[in-house]
This record gives sequence, C-alpha cells and structure tokens, in this order.
Amino acid sequence: MEPAQIIAAVLGSSVLGGVITKSMDWIRDARAGHLQERRAEVDKATQHAAHETKRADAAEAAEDAAARRSRIVEESLAVHRRLIIDAPCLGPEYLPPYPSRKD
Repeated sequence: MEPAQIIAAVLGSSVLGGVITKSMDWIRDARAGHLQERRAEVDKATQHAAHETKRADAAEAAEDAAARRSRIVEESLAVHRRLIIDAPCLGPEYLPPYPSRKD
C-alpha cells in the first residue's frame, strides 16, 4: 500500500473522519461567533431557571408559614374553648359557635 492510500484510509475511517469534521465545525463556529451566542443563550436560560426556582421556593415558604399560623390559631382556640367549658362560672352554653374554615 502506498502512503497516499494509507492516509486516505485513515482519514476516511469513521472515527478520525468524525473527529476532523467536528473540529472543522468547531473552528468555523468559533470564527463566526456562534459559540459565544450559544453560551449566552445557555447562561440566560440558566439564570431564568434559577430565578423561577427561587420564586417558587419563596411562594412555597409563604404558604407553609400561613398554614403554620392557621394551625397555631386553631390549637389555641381549642385550648381556650376547653378552658371555658371547664370553668366553674361558665359552661358550654356561653360559647359562640365554632368558626368554619374557608377551605
């Protein structure tokens, strides 16, 4: 086999040919500025996703805090109703009706 045939066979192989093709594409894109544009798109998408995650976490934390406050008030109401019922001077007939929940 002649050296030219060996070089053609090596360059024609799928692995080396693919590497060379990708290298040429990368160099062409780098010269045209496509890599910087793509990087800017990726950075923008990453920042947007981080912002949305932070906003969702804040909304979830606010909802959890409101549910916690609601549970505390309900427990306090139950304790105070029990105290009024057990008091010797008052009875259950002096209690207003239990408030209904909105949900």
